[in-house]
Amino acid sequence: MTLNIKAYIGKIINYAISSKRKNEHLMLIGKGSTIKGANIEIRNGSNNNIRFTVGDNSIVNGNYIFEKETGKITIGSRVFIGGGMFICIENIEIGNDVMFSWGCTVADNNSHSLISSERKDDVKDWKKGIDENKIGYYKNWDNVKHGPVIIKDMAWIGFNSIILKGVTIGKGAVVAAGSVVTKDVPDFAVVAGNPAKIIKFTT
Repeated sequence: MTLNIKAYIGKIINYAISSKRKNEHLMLIGKGSTIKGANIEIRNGSNNNIRFTVGDNSIVNGNYIFEKETGKITIGSRVFIGGGMFICIENIEIGNDVMFSWGCTVADNNSHSLISSERKDDVKDWKKGIDENKIGYYKNWDNVKHGPVIIKDMAWIGFNSIILKGVTIGKGAVVAAGSVVTKDVPDFAVVAGNPAKIIKFTT
């Protein structure tokens, strides 16, 4: 089945399809994967680059928000994502055999500048977009810090965890429930807390 999605600025696209799918423009879904229950919101831009890719035999739920046309989310094969929020302006990359429990948040950006004078118009610009049915269209990202998020193969992310910009979660690593990850996690490490710290290593 082919989905021809050109551009949906400020609109939510709900997918409830469990057969083989390929979108020629914005999505590429692998064989045997289901994105039933996933919501994809494209807030700005109209290019034809593939932004959302899922490998084979994965189960993907949750909300995926592309704030800019530069954003890309790549999800590997045999991945389970039980829900949550993924907010992207640059790159979120999830490897193979990764598990995400429900309620997780992954953001490759700070959403707003830390400097108050640089974020003073954010609400005004947001409201203008809502009023015109173009959510996020007027958002200025120039002063917002961002960095790619990479989740390597076989990682397990516990429920209600938060992974922030620029973080790499290592191969086979475990993020305990409710953790806030602000720094890289080594391969096979178990981290917990806010901010998340290493508590032990697995094999």
